[in-house]
Amino acid sequence: MAALPQGFLIRHAQPDDVAAVSALEAQVFPDPWPAHLYAQEVRLALRFQRVVFDSNGYLTAYLFSCWQADELHVLKVATHPMYHGIGLATTLLKEAAAEAARGHGRGIILEVRPSNHRAVMLYRHLAYRIIGRRPRYYSDGEDALVMSLAISPTGLASVT
Repeated sequence: MAALPQGFLIRHAQPDDVAAVSALEAQVFPDPWPAHLYAQEVRLALRFQRVVFDSNGYLTAYLFSCWQADELHVLKVATHPMYHGIGLATTLLKEAAAEAARGHGRGIILEVRPSNHRAVMLYRHLAYRIIGRRPRYYSDGEDALVMSLAISPTGLASVT
């Protein structure tokens, strides 16, 4: 398991987390998923989901992903703005890479807004590569960059 800063707890997402996840989602994304989508996600098979809480039990970050054939697709990853820059998203993404390796996946794929410079920089720092673009992917018409992280046969992320 990837290291979290002291005082934080990471665990599997549960149905009781949906309200907090949905509230954070609405705070950080211009086109948030409605709560019922998260309620569905926590009950579905072939999912990998993590939530991070601070020592007061406050949701600080989350990651939702699903297996699609031999790739783990990151659907959502977010960190509360008060906790940016302390490694929560990095930890979550490293957990996803470890899951992809455990599942013998060939990689991780995700979409990100080109205007989300902070996220694009983080993904590049973690060796994700831009492999494509989805025109008008988001509800406001912004394109999505498609980024991928290769997972080597040894289970370690590899740069290709």
